[in-house]
Amino acid sequence: MKRRFNYTGRKRITREQISVILNRDGNSIRSFNANIDLNGLDLPPDAKVYVEVYHRTDLRRYDFGTVAEIVIPQATDLATLAYSENLKFRVLMVDESGQHGLILAHADRIKTESDVDRKSILPVEFRDLGQQVWRVDFIGDEGAPVIVLNNRIPNIQSIARSDPQFIMYVYPAVIMEVLTHMIFVEGISSASDPAVEWHGDWLTFAKMILPSEGPPEILDIQDETFDKEGVEEWINRVVEEFCASRNEWKEYITQVSVEVRG
Repeated sequence: MKRRFNYTGRKRITREQISVILNRDGNSIRSFNANIDLNGLDLPPDAKVYVEVYHRTDLRRYDFGTVAEIVIPQATDLATLAYSENLKFRVLMVDESGQHGLILAHADRIKTESDVDRKSILPVEFRDLGQQVWRVDFIGDEGAPVIVLNNRIPNIQSIARSDPQFIMYVYPAVIMEVLTHMIFVEGISSASDPAVEWHGDWLTFAKMILPSEGPPEILDIQDETFDKEGVEEWINRVVEEFCASRNEWKEYITQVSVEVRG
């Protein structure tokens, strides 16, 4: 049975003290390496060190020894997790001398080294969607969007990354759906300083696509001056500009023309 942990009064570990590297086999994540620096934390030397890897309700805990002697496990296998993408990591230092483990220090939502330089605003998951090719689920942090692709489709990972028809059909629809949901369903209190992190990320993305025209100043649907038609027009222009900027357009037309002639 897993030991229960008490989180009261714990210290925080800075992100700079921990680095996590994912080991991949092709496109699949197989395991991870973690380097942990506990200098300056003044923790009991016999406190246990754990690294937890989780995705929603799926969690694995790995024993990394003690504060005095961190020991890298021989196996940090991740292949058995239901979802090996979009994983989150946390590190715990635990006093296990009592009946229940007492958390002395922790760090959560640790980014892997590959994620530090590449922040994805649209994480990808692969699930059985029946006869549906894709859909957007708002199940990420703070309700952030995740694109779910049907794992029953052969080679769907490669198709989503490089197939011109998939890119030109799917991603404009995703952008339209996310921006519409963000503004008309969730609501944004401030266009310049949104309270939700992923709202800010997507507004920045939209500005990069359409730098000549920022989002309307009022995006709060509760505001009396909210311009519904103006916001809808702006979303449409973002999608149009995304399509116009894609190199896949010519390849898409070529593929469609070949199929028609065939």
